[in-house]
Amino acid sequence: MLTDLTNAFSFLTILPVFRLKSQTDRAPGYAFSFYPLVGLVIGLLASLVAAIRFLPSDLTAFLTLAMWVALTGGLHLDGFADSCDGLLSTVPPERRLEIMKDPRAGSWAVIGVVLLLLGKWVAIGHVAFPMLLLPPIAGRWAMTFAVALFPNARPGGIGAFFRNGLGRSQLIVATVIALAVALALGWRGVIALAASFVVMLLFGRWASKRLGGGLTGDTYGATCELVELVCLILLV
Repeated sequence: MLTDLTNAFSFLTILPVFRLKSQTDRAPGYAFSFYPLVGLVIGLLASLVAAIRFLPSDLTAFLTLAMWVALTGGLHLDGFADSCDGLLSTVPPERRLEIMKDPRAGSWAVIGVVLLLLGKWVAIGHVAFPMLLLPPIAGRWAMTFAVALFPNARPGGIGAFFRNGLGRSQLIVATVIALAVALALGWRGVIALAASFVVMLLFGRWASKRLGGGLTGDTYGATCELVELVCLILLV
């Protein structure tokens, strides 16, 4: 359990205290159990910045978002950018997969990331603690189900690698953690969490069609980002 917990923090954050040795024989998919717990820690740290009262509210929201992005190392933001470039291109599925592997950012990536960050920035300014805890939890919980429910478009890709070990028990533990926080936040939290699941399903089905019948590591990350945005908007 401790290995899975530290694997989750090591992969999803830049927090050095949680980093593991490079070699481990534990399947990475087991760590999905604790993805929502990582989201809770991100939410707590972001909430500390959001609690600043001696600065203008817009600047506080910006600093909160900057902390949020920095804690994750821009991991899912990068996947969102690549997904925008590939999924929004009017080309065949095979070409979309090639575009998403290209490290260069296209116009759709820039437009998508700008709109995403602007939306989060505005919404964060209107969501106070403890509601600010939920979006990063919901995003990683929804991503866990996206990995479990949708096949991999690239069997040998990073998404397939991290799926190894993910099973029913991981989904149950992740759901218990996410639902416990949502219930503690009241009916708004429960509705936002339920909406997060719907967003994951809708985006997953659309993206899977665009990629010829599966998702990639980039689209799993994009799922997290989209769910966070929708959750923030619903909690305003």
